[in-house]
Amino acid sequence: MPPNPLDYFAIQNTISRYCFALDTQDWELLKQVFTEDVDSVYPFGGSIKGVQNVAAAIKKRLTPITSQHALTTQHIELAADGKSAKATTYFTGVHFGKGKWEAQEVTAWGKYVDTLTLFPDGKENLLPGSSGQWLISKREVGFMKRLGEEGVMDGE
Repeated sequence: MPPNPLDYFAIQNTISRYCFALDTQDWELLKQVFTEDVDSVYPFGGSIKGVQNVAAAIKKRLTPITSQHALTTQHIELAADGKSAKATTYFTGVHFGKGKWEAQEVTAWGKYVDTLTLFPDGKENLLPGSSGQWLISKREVGFMKRLGEEGVMDGE
C-alpha cells in the first residue's frame, strides 16, 4: 500500500508544533510533539530521555529569553509499512536577550534529525485524512553554526 500523502503534512505539523511550543514557552505542547519515552540528544544537555525531561531541559534553557524558530529545508521519508518515518529538518533559531542582554541576540543554525512513530488512534491535532497522530520518538539536534552574544542564554 502506498504511503498516505497527507502523512507528510501531518509530520510537518508535528515538527512545526515544536517551534510553536518553544517560542510561546508552552511546555505542555511538547506532549503533542514527542512520545512519552522520547530518546533525544541536544547540544546543551546531551542525552535526554522522556518528554518531561526534554520539556524541563528546554524550559531551563529558554525561559530567560524570547525566541523565534524557523524551519527551512526538509526531507521526510515514510517507512514502507507507513508506521514510522525519518525526517531531517534545517532550522534557524534567533534568541533575544532580556534585562542586561536587551538588544543582544544569538542565532543558531542547525538541523533536527527525527524518527517519528504513527499512532493511528491519536486524537491530538489530527490532520483530517492523515493516518493518525505522528510523534517524534527519537531526535538528535545539531548546530551547524552559532553567531552572536552567547550571554543572552544566561538571562538577566
